Amino acid sequence: MLKGKKILVTGGGTQEYIDDVRVMTNISSGKLGAIISETLLQSGAEVYHVCGRNSVRPYGNEWGPLYVTEVRTAQNAMDAMKKIIMEREMDAVIHAMAVSDFTFKRDKAVKLKSNDAEGFIEYMRQTITKNPKIISHIKQWRPETILIGFKFEVGATTQDLLLLARESIEKNGCDMVVANDKEQMAQAQEHIAHMVVSEQMRAQHEFGASWSAHGKYDIAIQIRDFLIEVL
Repeated sequence: MLKGKKILVTGGGTQEYIDDVRVMTNISSGKLGAIISETLLQSGAEVYHVCGRNSVRPYGNEWGPLYVTEVRTAQNAMDAMKKIIMEREMDAVIHAMAVSDFTFKRDKAVKLKSNDAEGFIEYMRQTITKNPKIISHIKQWRPETILIGFKFEVGATTQDLLLLARESIEKNGCDMVVANDKEQMAQAQEHIAHMVVSEQMRAQHEFGASWSAHGKYDIAIQIRDFLIEVL
């Protein structure tokens, strides 16, 4: 069980302001992150859940301590996560949030004209900028935390997904990466994930290089069992 362990789970997606009335976002509902948090709560963990605005939220305070923080932008998410990870000394971080890769620089209030497509496009071209990759900072904030990342693709083969997951493990110091593909899930009509474990975790524990999970609840259970083993 995970009694007494502090775990941060992120879910849903960010919203990035284009102008003062429009945002860029993604299709992530946050349901998987919520299910993961609920599963960990039932296993005795103290769960800190950071989620995007309008995302599905976990329930289950009766199972144990649950602290929910709502964020809007990628920068909001990064600030909230850094504070929780460092001040609360997280034992594990499960970063399932779909964080926008891009945002827009806004130094003054503006509302773009809806009848000026060329002006709209030019404004976005001039103001778009990259967001920091949150996952690359987590081990810097707390090296000893167990880090589980997610990799979501469209039109990738299973072999591609496994390769991308291993690249994320190498680049970001992840202990596990959960990789999935939208087309694979649409074809199977369920959430399919490929769980890839770092060489270090394989050396210390009896894990295979990778395995599959089928459905959101199975993914959550596989993550829970992994954490029970390594924590």
